Amino acid sequence: MKIYKYKDSVYCDEDLSCEYDNYAGDLYDLYLDLKEDNKCGETTRYYVCDKYTGYDEPEELIEEEFSDLVIGEYESED
Repeated sequence: MKIYKYKDSVYCDEDLSCEYDNYAGDLYDLYLDLKEDNKCGETTRYYVCDKYTGYDEPEELIEEEFSDLVIGEYESED
């Protein structure tokens, strides 16, 4: 599972609040922060500003278009 960092906050679909003091939520939370900063938006589909590629889910947009924000991967201990 990928871990993303944006504006000094860490995001991952796994709850990493015990490992990171700056854990801010899952990929949807990251999407909302990126949207607030006009980095992406949504209509019927999710998209990156200045690009024409659309995505059905915000998590898909994050994984495909914001890979530069990945700082590591989390491996579940299951």
